Amino acid sequence: MLRVLLEVLLPVALVAAVGVVLRRRMALDQLTLNRVVIYGMSPALIFTTLVRADLSGGTALRMVLLSAGIVLVMGLITALIAIPLGLRGRDLSGMLLATLFMNSGNYGLPASRFAFGEAGFTIAIFYFITQSFLAQTVGIAIGAAGAARAGPGMFRQVAGRVLRMPQIYAAGAALLIRAGNFDPEQATGAVAGVLRGLTLLGEATLPMMLIVLGTQLAGGVALQEPGLVALATTLRLLVSPLIAYGLGLLLGLDQLALAVGVLLAGMPAAVHTTITALEFDSRPSLVVGTVVVSSLLSLLTLSVILTWLR
Repeated sequence: MLRVLLEVLLPVALVAAVGVVLRRRMALDQLTLNRVVIYGMSPALIFTTLVRADLSGGTALRMVLLSAGIVLVMGLITALIAIPLGLRGRDLSGMLLATLFMNSGNYGLPASRFAFGEAGFTIAIFYFITQSFLAQTVGIAIGAAGAARAGPGMFRQVAGRVLRMPQIYAAGAALLIRAGNFDPEQATGAVAGVLRGLTLLGEATLPMMLIVLGTQLAGGVALQEPGLVALATTLRLLVSPLIAYGLGLLLGLDQLALAVGVLLAGMPAAVHTTITALEFDSRPSLVVGTVVVSSLLSLLTLSVILTWLR
C-alpha cells in the first residue's frame, strides 16, 4: 500500500499541493481558473484522446454504461438511506449531489494515468465524459428539483447548461472525424499543426486540473454537519467502488477496464457539485464538507483500492 501511495497518489497530491500554496499566498481568481480548464483545456484533451484512441472491442460503450449505472444505483441507495433520516427537498438534493458525482476529472484522470498508463487513461476518458454529461443534466435537475425555483423552466435550464459544455462538442467532433477513417499519424501541413497544438494544450490539462483542485480545496471548510458528511463520505469512498466492481463484472469488463472503473468510482465527491448546491441552496454546507473530507480521506482509501486492484 505504501508503494502505491508513493508511486501513484503522491505525484497527484504534490501537484495539487502547488495549487494549495498558490491559493494561500496569492489572490487567484478561482472562477477564471475553472473556466480555463473547462472551456479551454479539457475539450482539447478529450478531442485528441478520442481521435487517437482504440475504440474496438466495445470497451468504450461498457465504460459509458458503467459510469451511468453507478450514478443510478448510488442514487437509489442514497435515497433509501436518506429518506428514513428525514432528508427531503433541498436536504435530499444536497445528499444526492455529494454521493452521486465523483471527481473523475481533476483527480481521476491523472490518477488513472499514473496507475494504469496510457491505456488506462484512455479508458478513463470515456468514464469522465459520461460523468461530465450526467453532472450537467442529472446533477442540475437534482439541484433544481429540491429548490423552490424548480418548475416548467427547469428543462430549459438543464438543456442550456448542457449545450454550453464544450466537452460534448469535442467528443462529437472527434467521433465524427473517426467515422471518416481519419488517421492522425498521416496528417500533414495545417492539419498536422492543428493536431500538435491541440495535443500540446491537452497535455497541459492534467497538471492544470490538479492545480485547480488544490486551489479549490485550499479554502477549507467549517464542518457543520459531521454526521451527514461522514455518511456521504462513506457512500462516496467505500460503497461506490464496490458497486462499480459488481456492475463491471456484469458488463463483462476486462481486467484493465474493471480496475479503472473501480478506481474512478472510488474518487472523492466532485468539486463542481458545490456550485450546483450553492446555486439551488441544496444543503451547500453538506456538499462542501463532503468534498473536502472525502478528498483528504481518499489518499488512504484509494491506496487500499489500488493495492487490491494491482
